[in-house]
Amino acid sequence: MARKDEFGGTWWAKRWTSALERLGWSSRLQRGRTYARQGNVLEVKVRPGRIDAHVQGSRRRPYRVTIDIQPLSDSDWDRAASAMAEHASFAARLLAGEMPENIEDVFVQCDTQLFPHSERDIDMSCTCPDWANPCKHIAAVFYTLGTEFDRDPFLLLLLRGMSRERLLATLREKRAHAAASAEASTAREREHADGHHAEGEGSKPGSATQSSGSASEIGPGVVEQLLPLIQEGLDPFWTGDVAVAESVQINVTAPETPLGIIRRLGVPEFWSRDRVLYNSDFMAIMKDYYQTVTRRALALAYRDTSIGEPPEETVP
Repeated sequence: MARKDEFGGTWWAKRWTSALERLGWSSRLQRGRTYARQGNVLEVKVRPGRIDAHVQGSRRRPYRVTIDIQPLSDSDWDRAASAMAEHASFAARLLAGEMPENIEDVFVQCDTQLFPHSERDIDMSCTCPDWANPCKHIAAVFYTLGTEFDRDPFLLLLLRGMSRERLLATLREKRAHAAASAEASTAREREHADGHHAEGEGSKPGSATQSSGSASEIGPGVVEQLLPLIQEGLDPFWTGDVAVAESVQINVTAPETPLGIIRRLGVPEFWSRDRVLYNSDFMAIMKDYYQTVTRRALALAYRDTSIGEPPEETVP
């Protein structure tokens, strides 16, 4: 019996498989599970709107499988990217290599679909003699895609017509534009408010707007009167209130998105250039380090050795 998560443990990989099974192909797809599980899918290439694969069947020469899925239009992607940019968490999760769980809602709001929802969305063919469509070779590719999407969720977006680089660049651009617009709007409101304030104060005799602004024009003795007030405000800044400081609640938790920064930065160049390092999994190694540091940080924060604080090192 197939394991529950053998073709993808993430929600988007499971959603891909369930979306296909809901098209009425459940019995046909089951035939491809064994092929996929046995590793008969030799190669899978994903590009916008198309999947090319080679599957080893009963014959010596592997069968060639082609699956076409209509990519979303540029206008659909622009609307979807604009909706994603409105949510900071979306950009953060995508930059970390994860698919936000409610990302489907964005596409629905834009009157489109991320996952195929009709047989008309998919055109598939195989060079095998089997008359059924999808045949077991195509089905094996569908299940293998679940594993591939599990490894890299951006392949799903690429299949629908949007590359990782283009999407992230678009999100950054849209968020930067929104931030600039908000800042400009705030500046205009502040300028408008300052203008009203200056207009009201300007009519008062001896107001600041009628003065040249020199400190010497404030008047004799005024600065001396202000110094104690200034000093009173500075002293607490340097001494502080220990009781108040200790009452501040600090919540130390593990990051919601593991390896977020590392995934965003990617594999460093020196790692790829080094032959020894190149053969090791950078993300897997960093994951071990991050998990160790996280456990140690939680243990130190809460003084709880049950969390997993490593034993103190002894110097021989």
